Amino acid sequence: MNQLRGEESRLATVAAVQPGGLGAARTRAVWVHRAATVAVFAAIYLVLVKVLHLNLIFSRTTAAGGDMGSHHYIDTFLRENLLPHGKVTGWATGWFAGIPMLTFYFPLPYALISALTPLAGNQIAFKVVSASGLFALPLTCWGAFRVLRLPEPAPLLAAVASVPFLFMTSYTIYGGNIASTMAGEFPFALSFSLLPLTLAVLWRLVEEGTGWRLATLLVVVVVLSHILTTIVLVLGVAILVLRPGLRATGVALARLARVFAAAFCLTAFWALPFILRIQYTAHFRWTQLSSLGVLFPTEIRPYLILTAVGLVTAVARGERRILLYAWPASVAVCVFVLLARFAPKAALWNARMLPFIYLFALLVAAYGAAAVAAHLTRLLQRGTGIHVRAAWLVVVAVLVAAPLYASWERRNFTPGWSRYNYEGFEVKPGWPQAQALFTTLRGLPKGRVMWEFNRDYESFGTTRTLENIPVFAGQDTMEGLLIESSLNAPFHFITQAETSQTQTQAVPGIDYPSFDFATGLRHLRIYGVRWYVAYTDQAKQAAQAAGLPVQATSGKFTIYEVGDGHLVEVPRFRPVLLDDPDWRANSLKWYRNPSWLDTPLAYASGGDRAARAAFAEAGRLPVATLPREALARPGTIPSRGGGDTVEFTTDRIGEPHVVKVSYFPNWRAEGAKGPWMLSPGLMVVVPTQAEVRLVYRDTSIETAGKALTLLGIGILVVPPLAGRARRRAGGPGPRSPR
Repeated sequence: MNQLRGEESRLATVAAVQPGGLGAARTRAVWVHRAATVAVFAAIYLVLVKVLHLNLIFSRTTAAGGDMGSHHYIDTFLRENLLPHGKVTGWATGWFAGIPMLTFYFPLPYALISALTPLAGNQIAFKVVSASGLFALPLTCWGAFRVLRLPEPAPLLAAVASVPFLFMTSYTIYGGNIASTMAGEFPFALSFSLLPLTLAVLWRLVEEGTGWRLATLLVVVVVLSHILTTIVLVLGVAILVLRPGLRATGVALARLARVFAAAFCLTAFWALPFILRIQYTAHFRWTQLSSLGVLFPTEIRPYLILTAVGLVTAVARGERRILLYAWPASVAVCVFVLLARFAPKAALWNARMLPFIYLFALLVAAYGAAAVAAHLTRLLQRGTGIHVRAAWLVVVAVLVAAPLYASWERRNFTPGWSRYNYEGFEVKPGWPQAQALFTTLRGLPKGRVMWEFNRDYESFGTTRTLENIPVFAGQDTMEGLLIESSLNAPFHFITQAETSQTQTQAVPGIDYPSFDFATGLRHLRIYGVRWYVAYTDQAKQAAQAAGLPVQATSGKFTIYEVGDGHLVEVPRFRPVLLDDPDWRANSLKWYRNPSWLDTPLAYASGGDRAARAAFAEAGRLPVATLPREALARPGTIPSRGGGDTVEFTTDRIGEPHVVKVSYFPNWRAEGAKGPWMLSPGLMVVVPTQAEVRLVYRDTSIETAGKALTLLGIGILVVPPLAGRARRRAGGPGPRSPR
């Protein structure tokens, strides 16, 4: 209220010195604000367009660089395999012996790409969506302050505050800024850009009880774009519940509960399987950042004084709205410190809290700068005698220009990185070599491909270029982008270390061996790999020493045949039933022990009679040695199908059959008992008839999620439609008397 009275006083001063009175002053002030808004956004987007190379975004090239160049299989699979069948998630064979595509990753960005593809073409659609979070952030920060009804120039300065954040180069992977987005974190950037606005709309809902549908839709978009932003959103809205009086608290809780319940229903088709199946992901153990210096990097230190001013001003004015950003920033700091102190190896990496801390600190700084602007305007007007409106424009111009200029000066490598990504694979010096390899692989019989990793692949467009083999070569490959979506990712990267001169160690928290091609070859055959692509002389010599036949060559690449490509086999020894809940640790121990590899471990409940009848008993736990019960006729069995089905014919009914496809609870067996999980993360079935078919299909969890989504749509859509229908049926109401 004090702020509003101050604004009225300034407008009254303008009205006193110019004709027209207070109404005219209001009109002039509005037009000044509008002109300033247009000018400021023009400056912001001029800088962003220069750095992000808008002309390249709208060029018909395939985005490359970092992880961004490896997202194409996700986009392609959703557009070509899932959406035409009315699905958003499903089984994809192209990476890691199969993954539940978009079950543990975020579908909305790729759905947007698919929606834009018919209009702009897939290459442009991909790049537009990948940059959308960066272009949206200034607008959503401005919109958030407008929704909070913070007076000018606070909304303008909030938009400007997002620019120093976007141009931060002290980190390149934590998310939200240009560098992280170019590294491939564009789903995070999209979700992150909507967070300030979503918090503001939720504040308005709690304060005024209006806009619950808009709030619900914003929460849905945030959730379906990234889980980390969702976590911070939930932590952030807690401040909205802390209100004076039990009644006010109850009202706030009820309004927020309505939004989050509806949002959960709308996202349940994806969120429910995500929550209930999370144990079937590759669990990471991140090494936490321990230095507190990263909380205050050099790029934002000059603005922290204004952050302090903003906090002090908010407390002095009793301005709760600023707590909407100060609170989640404080919570993120606490999470960062607690993880560093008490969970040095955890699934949540504390570095992912930093973007929220940085942006929210800058938004509070924008509020502080707006308070400073009012004082500077009065000082300038008194000191120079110029008109108050002119003084205001001068002060705001300085507060806008300074961070924009500083950001431009600190742009560092960001323009070069965005150019590298958006000019595409097609102009990279090594792209012809990559294309030749893709063409060669496409001409081979179908089979899984394992390729030696090497840093030289950066010349193709990114070191992860060959993860696009499913898109560009039409073959399945063992390595892919969505590492956490695969049970088999930890085992794959062990195999990568054994068969590559250079290793990535992409799954943190496990021990990796050195180059050991003999053991690596056994691991490749466990996964039914058919083709091994060697790049270095060391790998080629090891493949030749192992007696692998050369199938083809392509430039520096030599392609060796590892096996027949069949995905079903009867093992040499009967699998051992291990009734131990820690299947990860047991499988890693098994995978590292070459003497155990012929005797796989089967995981099933101790009460599963079919499993106990089919498998050997492990004996006393923990297992020190494995019993060896030889099976009469081991060997591979031709398999058919593909995608979400595996079919085979067998004459070895009653014997365990290994299916070299990643286990997931959605697999169902017809003509066999099982499937059960088998080390390292595959499946095993016991046929009850000659014809066996495994199908990946919805379970009760997916069905319940889809039913909840339909319920959410009904909650959101039916009441306004019903109201409109009633109004139409009843006709115009009676005129009110005058």
